[in-house]
Amino acid sequence: MQLMPKPAPGFDDPIGLLRACHERILGHCDTLERLVSHLRQHGADEDAQQAAVRILRYFQVAAPLHHQDEERDLFPALRAHSAFPAIQHQGLEKLIAQHRELDQLWIEMEAALLAISRGAPADLAVQSFVVLTRAHIAVEEREIFPLAERLLDAATRAVLSNAMQARRQT
Repeated sequence: MQLMPKPAPGFDDPIGLLRACHERILGHCDTLERLVSHLRQHGADEDAQQAAVRILRYFQVAAPLHHQDEERDLFPALRAHSAFPAIQHQGLEKLIAQHRELDQLWIEMEAALLAISRGAPADLAVQSFVVLTRAHIAVEEREIFPLAERLLDAATRAVLSNAMQARRQT
């Protein structure tokens, strides 16, 4: 039994940091699903409003940074590596396309979450977003991150770490 949550990895472990972000994203997906059920029973009460605020804060700030970490730094580093499998290049393009699809689905949910955060009723449709998010993360966790851990040397990981840290300081 773990009484305290384990601390998130630091910038010195960029892949670990990306994995930790996935854990938070999946946790927010679980909250989105619970929120839909909660809204049916209780409406946009204080608990719903607080949940909506937490979800908004995460997906408006941290999630876009996560996509940038992958698209601007991790994926190019993998593509540049001579041992990166050619078949995976198409996989990276699919993941980037999924980022755009998730961005669009987020826009559709964001308005409802903003209304809920203010206590107003709203129709919150989360299923498409949650299903795609979980499938997307599963591919990255199963295929991309293990390759990154195996292929990227310490110098490349340091470049990735520095870019991730700088992105969060601006």
